[in-house]
Amino acid sequence: METKEGFFPIEKKDGCKIKPNSTDGVWRWIYEKYITEKNKGNIEFKKTTNGVLVNENGKPSKWNIYTKIWLNDRQEEGQTPVDLITKYENRHSAKELLALNIPFDFSKPTDLIKYLIYITQQGKDSVVLDFFAGSSTTAHAVMQLNAEDCGMRKFIMVQLPEPTDSKSEAYKAGYKTICEIGKERIRRAGEKIVQENKDKQGIENLDIGFKVFKLDSSNIKKWDANADNLEINMDNMIDNFVPDRTEEDIVYEIMLKYGIDLTYPVEMRKIEDKKVFSIGFGALFICLDDDITLEVVEGIVKFKDELKPEITRIVFKDNGFKNDSVKAFAIYSGYPSYCNY
Repeated sequence: METKEGFFPIEKKDGCKIKPNSTDGVWRWIYEKYITEKNKGNIEFKKTTNGVLVNENGKPSKWNIYTKIWLNDRQEEGQTPVDLITKYENRHSAKELLALNIPFDFSKPTDLIKYLIYITQQGKDSVVLDFFAGSSTTAHAVMQLNAEDCGMRKFIMVQLPEPTDSKSEAYKAGYKTICEIGKERIRRAGEKIVQENKDKQGIENLDIGFKVFKLDSSNIKKWDANADNLEINMDNMIDNFVPDRTEEDIVYEIMLKYGIDLTYPVEMRKIEDKKVFSIGFGALFICLDDDITLEVVEGIVKFKDELKPEITRIVFKDNGFKNDSVKAFAIYSGYPSYCNY
């Protein structure tokens, strides 16, 4: 118990005296207890730049005082510190993957990742980024933690398409890359978490969905400024998208260029047999088909009026209109946010 008896100067070997920084401050121990612990070697002085102690002149001391805590003493009291190595062994993660029927070695336990997320104290709506996703233990842990405390955390997993060993059980099971293991684990883990918590209130709101993106070059052709190939280049730019890319590839690149979150919902609707993508409930409309008619443009306007977004943009291919009259209508029909590719 702290008492006034705990206010006394402590002298270091160099003669420097240290004491609490005010007459209201006291040491944790009385003087006799301090001497006992000092003789046991349990007192240590360390330099500090922002110490709370003062010297004999009342100025901030360059020293702070620490007490040593020995493991044996804690064990006798039953208060041993957390040992991350033994508490979160890889054998626990092996059991987790076995329960999901996914063969993979050296995964980290979800409890370890949950513990690390917990100690960051970032709140229930944080974004957890893992640049070395492996089998996506972090995604698994985030979904588990959200199920436990009704959180809304999101995860971003980044993993190179590293091939699995052709002799491994994962390869034999059909997983040719580490990425494929991670994707399948997220699917199975999410379903398992929902099933295990089916009786928990609010579990139907648990978000176990995810999107997969692959880093690649732009879907839009780059103009070649070489004047010797001018005619060929102009012919190539009639269709300004890279061959063999899907419409969805281009849609997500446009989202990135407009700074729209890739987690926004994307809805596809056919209007006059043309694909129209609505992103973020009408924040952005994209139509990449050819032969866009007046009816298609009017249909998109109706689609927009149905969703009632605060602001909207409409994107077409520059050469996608049936004729110049339709293009002019799209530009001057009261939607100045019209853009083209």
